[in-house]
Amino acid sequence: MGQKVHPLGFRVGITQPHLSQWYASKRYYSQYVLEDNFIRTILLKKYKRANFSKIHISRKTDDHFEIVIHAQNLGILIGTKSEKSEKSEKSEKFKLFQKQIKEFIFHYRQSEWNSKLRVVLHIFRCKTSASSIADFIVEHLERRVPYKVVFNLLKKHLQRQERQEHFDSALGIGMKIQISGRLNGAEIARQASIREGRLPLQTLQAHIDYHFQQAYTMYGILGVKVWVLKNVTTKTYKI
Repeated sequence: MGQKVHPLGFRVGITQPHLSQWYASKRYYSQYVLEDNFIRTILLKKYKRANFSKIHISRKTDDHFEIVIHAQNLGILIGTKSEKSEKSEKSEKFKLFQKQIKEFIFHYRQSEWNSKLRVVLHIFRCKTSASSIADFIVEHLERRVPYKVVFNLLKKHLQRQERQEHFDSALGIGMKIQISGRLNGAEIARQASIREGRLPLQTLQAHIDYHFQQAYTMYGILGVKVWVLKNVTTKTYKI
């Protein structure tokens, strides 16, 4: 049997940076890990329509957070269509979103409002990513659209984005999509996949974006996996 590894964890320090960057002693290490996981989980739950791609969290001290968010629908978060958060820092919706993140942190810590807590927030619009493709597929599968029709709709959707937003290639260099489960309500579970271009999973310098998501349908849970090859680079990150 083949030995599978996670495409992102396999490339940490080569083409993938750590999503959390901070130093902590043994006493606080587990606390910081759980707190970071809570922030990501609550944001993905409360602002699902924003289509988050990545959420980077770094700390200088216990009360100083720097959060970098990459999402597709910025209007849901900060009420603007600008690509960089610096243009919208003075908007009321941006300040409300920043305050909301502080409330999430205080809720997790079960502490009262503390003026010392500082959250530096940066929000950027991302191009087509594996997570946005998975969101598109899951949304249609939950509407009971046949998976073969979903594949065709996805191709048209990506081509439309490429024309409208002038992306070099919405698909990147290569892409693979795999759907597993009771496809179209069949009695026996099976897998279906499509592949476009090349996808060298064993090449560490290949910048591969990966995302897994579940679609909850009337006839069971379908697993959706998406791999997207952005480019092959020689740039490395320090671990």
